Amino acid sequence: MAKSTRGRVNAPGDGTSGLGMVVRFTPKARSEGVQQLEKGGFRVASSKDFRSAVAVPNDFDGADVQYFERFGIAIVRRDGERLKPMLQNAMQRKVVSAARPERSYRALGGPLTKRLDLAQATVGGVASPLDRDYLLGYRDAVNELVDRLLGKKGAEGLVARAAFDETGNTWGLQAVRAIEGELSGAGIKVAVLDTGFDETHQDFVGRSVTKKLFATRSSEGDVHGHGTHCIGTACGPLRPTSGPRYGVAYEAEIYAGKVLGDDGFGTDRSIIAGMEWALDEGCHVISMSLGAATQIGDAPSDDYEQIGQVCLDAGTLVVAAAGNESTRPQQINPVGSPANASTILGVSAVDRSFAPASFSCGGLNPGQEVDIAAPGVDIFSSLPDDKYDRWDGTSMATPHVAGVAALIAQSDPKFRGWALWARLIQLTKPLSSSARDVGKGLLQARGSGEV
Repeated sequence: MAKSTRGRVNAPGDGTSGLGMVVRFTPKARSEGVQQLEKGGFRVASSKDFRSAVAVPNDFDGADVQYFERFGIAIVRRDGERLKPMLQNAMQRKVVSAARPERSYRALGGPLTKRLDLAQATVGGVASPLDRDYLLGYRDAVNELVDRLLGKKGAEGLVARAAFDETGNTWGLQAVRAIEGELSGAGIKVAVLDTGFDETHQDFVGRSVTKKLFATRSSEGDVHGHGTHCIGTACGPLRPTSGPRYGVAYEAEIYAGKVLGDDGFGTDRSIIAGMEWALDEGCHVISMSLGAATQIGDAPSDDYEQIGQVCLDAGTLVVAAAGNESTRPQQINPVGSPANASTILGVSAVDRSFAPASFSCGGLNPGQEVDIAAPGVDIFSSLPDDKYDRWDGTSMATPHVAGVAALIAQSDPKFRGWALWARLIQLTKPLSSSARDVGKGLLQARGSGEV
């Protein structure tokens, strides 16, 4: 049964005007920090006050500060005259660890059909009758030729491409071995923090679904489609109404937090609120196919380092998309935020030949690594209004990992938090690409010795 409760900065069209400051308190001085804000005339709204509320829990509700108790982090409305001197004083007294402007984050995946439309419009400057199969075949042929010219072994890729018959199961499920064994994700709670979810989709009727809205100035449904696609991959059905099986943990309990608005954008405020909600709900896995781009030399987000640590200590694994800003082979961009935090499992995307996807980001900044790889090209899954489509993105790779994590969590109660992270890494299959691009390798739902 479905149960529903409402619940780069200033990017064009992201609907995030009025972003605030992210303030992280020193662990032993959280109460003092909140009190200092209140004494300075700031009205503080604690996230605990919204846990059973109907209103959107991250919209301040008339307050100046939204305080997330679990994480020791507050989002403060910008007020330079009052806030700046107060923060300087608090940092000198080691009440505040750090403060930064609130960021905007976006969904990290999109329809393959849009990419094909772009290619069609740009081939020779004239509309060309290119179809999906033609382009996929062309891409594979070019990849093979490049591998041969560079002296790489192409046999593994050719075998892999030939082996994926999607009549019964998507190539992604086959690649991660999700269709083997009896594990279903039963009893495991998976939170997907995204653009929402269409729980009325024909393939999810009767499933356990809990929804909550965190994105401000946004509808409750999944207008964008990104969230429904990601939830389909992580938790889709064993036997869909149409097409091949596309979901990994088909009996997992679905928690859909809408942290990205109808335009596919969200803020620290909405994302952190969603993560705290997922912890309050006892979710075992949090999947976030979203991110903000980073540059060479950028430091990791200490805020998400702290948040990820709190989640792991509570027995919850957070997985996040590495980012789609690369244009391989010409340009590889570093892993985005929050996936670049060492306490959040960063996921890159590979194609059918197990090569890094052209858009997938890499671990270029020290300590900000790709941890694991999963299928993220030409991924078939659900969309709102009983539809389906093939999308590309590290967004599509991430729910494969979340779904497999649910299977592993079901297999043994000891696989929670850090232990679940370690088990997933243990189950990876080494790939020929560098760790910079694929981490420890391709995720597998079963070890090589398991039958």
